[in-house]
Amino acid sequence: MHFKVIDITTGISKKTPVYEGDPIPVFEKVSSIEKDGFMVTRLNIGTHTGTHVDAPLHLYEGGQSVADIDSGSLMGKAVLLDLSLGEGPVTDVELETAYRLHSVKGSDVLLIKTRDYSKCPAESLESGRLLAATAGKWIFDNGFRVVGVDTLSVDEDVSLPNHHLFLSNNVNIVEYLNLKDVNEGAYIFICLPLKLEGCDGAPSRAILMDVNSFDIHV
Repeated sequence: MHFKVIDITTGISKKTPVYEGDPIPVFEKVSSIEKDGFMVTRLNIGTHTGTHVDAPLHLYEGGQSVADIDSGSLMGKAVLLDLSLGEGPVTDVELETAYRLHSVKGSDVLLIKTRDYSKCPAESLESGRLLAATAGKWIFDNGFRVVGVDTLSVDEDVSLPNHHLFLSNNVNIVEYLNLKDVNEGAYIFICLPLKLEGCDGAPSRAILMDVNSFDIHV
């Protein structure tokens, strides 16, 4: 079967921006091809570096760890909405208006493009729009089980109402996607976080499959 795959992962490097207070990525070479015949690198990164999935353990003692999240719950039919031209936090009204124009029957994954990539590098924190609490409630009320954003957080409010709403109701959070090369519309979404036992989140590889490039009913 032939279909178009779009990688929407923000990679991890020494320059990858992180949420304030999180560890800055460190890459340390511990062996080299010249000296040892092979290369090995030690990584020092936080669990919320690059594209990553938040687990309930991120906010709740005894909550589910990222290793225990069902992989199947991070795959599905997705609709991507482009709200990059707006200003301020993303609201429920904006989501409702955009979704009416681009709704996808049976979609349970919502991806929100909030950054104008023509004005900032893909691996930058500039120009991203965070989600207002009303946006989070709209997402939950409309039955989405995965929400993905191209910013480091799904919350503009420091009290994290969207995180709490999602993580306490089995709605998966995927943050810091690179949505530079994708347009509004329908896709198949797949996200696989590292299986880090007992951890509150994990860097992830996320891809889209263009539903127009193979036979699938949407």
